[in-house]
Amino acid sequence: MQASLQSTSSRTASVESLMHALLGIGRLMRQRGQGETLDSGTFWLMKTLATSGPLRVTDLAVCANLDASTVSRHVAQLHSAGLIERTPDPADGRAQRVKLSDAGTARIRAALRSRRDLLEKCLESWEPRDLEELDRLLKRFAADVEALNQTMEKA
Repeated sequence: MQASLQSTSSRTASVESLMHALLGIGRLMRQRGQGETLDSGTFWLMKTLATSGPLRVTDLAVCANLDASTVSRHVAQLHSAGLIERTPDPADGRAQRVKLSDAGTARIRAALRSRRDLLEKCLESWEPRDLEELDRLLKRFAADVEALNQTMEKA
């Protein structure tokens, strides 16, 4: 019984530490680099388009887990700024897809590079074996999170 209580207490402490770390990382990832003008919502939509390629606004909203009207407003702003382009949907000529323009691709790459640089600064004093262990555990954690997400989406 004592070992079980210790295990539960240890797990709770680990979950609290992880949650604290993730919130701190999230705060760091929302930081804008010098001269960067992308807000966090726009950043994630552009990152999704950079990863997924052209999407209908409704599909982009599903990927971002946002309301389609919210995504439509962001898309209109991005289009006005020249960061995305609208193209006909080959599957339905009445519909449109949005994709990053060359300027949008350059902007999201710069924003990602800025965030990557921040993480590298955080890790610059780590030993290579510690980084390898972190990488291994994060991959395991990310896979478990993805599996849970898929289970929850099916429910």
